[in-house]
Amino acid sequence: MKGTLIGFALIIIIGVFVPFTAGNFTIRLATDIVIFAILASSWNIIGGYTGYASFGNIVFFGVGAYATAVLMSKAGLGFYPALILSGLIAGLYGFAIGFPILRLKGHYFAIATLGLAEATKALVQNLGLTEGNSGMYLPMPEMGIDASYMFFYFNALGILLLLLVIMYFILNTKLGYGFVAIREDEDAADSIGINTTIFKSISFGLSGLFTGMAGSVYAYQQGFIKPEPVFIVTKTVKMIVMAVFGGVGSLFGPVIGAVSIELIANYLSEHFLVIHTIFFGTIVILAVIFAPKGIMDIITARKKLGLSYFLENIRKNRV
Repeated sequence: MKGTLIGFALIIIIGVFVPFTAGNFTIRLATDIVIFAILASSWNIIGGYTGYASFGNIVFFGVGAYATAVLMSKAGLGFYPALILSGLIAGLYGFAIGFPILRLKGHYFAIATLGLAEATKALVQNLGLTEGNSGMYLPMPEMGIDASYMFFYFNALGILLLLLVIMYFILNTKLGYGFVAIREDEDAADSIGINTTIFKSISFGLSGLFTGMAGSVYAYQQGFIKPEPVFIVTKTVKMIVMAVFGGVGSLFGPVIGAVSIELIANYLSEHFLVIHTIFFGTIVILAVIFAPKGIMDIITARKKLGLSYFLENIRKNRV
């Protein structure tokens, strides 16, 4: 409890402090980091707590982005009604589609989610409502440039805090215990009366809800969206890497992972323009080998941090 309160306090203090002490470039970078923190934390709901590694979570990002574009440019709604409705649409999509595909496990589930993302992208590319591959323009925010940077940053930060607070309370309810029970042993969870199909679909729906809201903020920030950037699969890979890097199955792990990965990637791309991806890949591989439980395990581990800690991780997790 104490650690959780400290975590929330740090996010609020640092989150509020950053935009008032930095220029627009840093605020834009911070906004991207917060959006990725939402994506990684949302993936953590289905992949970390429930144990179903989705490789197609980007579908909810795209659905949220396009729902906002349609609601604002064609239905004339304001941003906040569009934001809420976009999250609900993405969440309901996840809940509904969860019933058939969450009956699959392991590699089959991962491939099914990939197929879902590609199928949804193809649908958006061929719908008149979404204007196909031509893309869609969104109304411009009626505010100055400096104010718009602040606006998108604080909206993204608000969604991240909402996600973390809701998940904190859910994890201490029967629903949260059910997620973890399914992850640990689904057959055992089923045998003690947990409706695993409903629980998994709720988990997928929650993951879709917040990912869709992140897509909504992204779409309004960009002002113009096309199917390819908002349904790109590499974003899913990135959110998984962030969650693993920070600590899968922990409340703040994906947030720490998103901040770490984005700052490392930004530093490497600035100083090693040609070979930054090699360095970045090497860092991720070393992190997975020596600290497979993520940075949160290093922070919260009661064991003394040293060579023995890393060697023990290698021994426990070797194939």
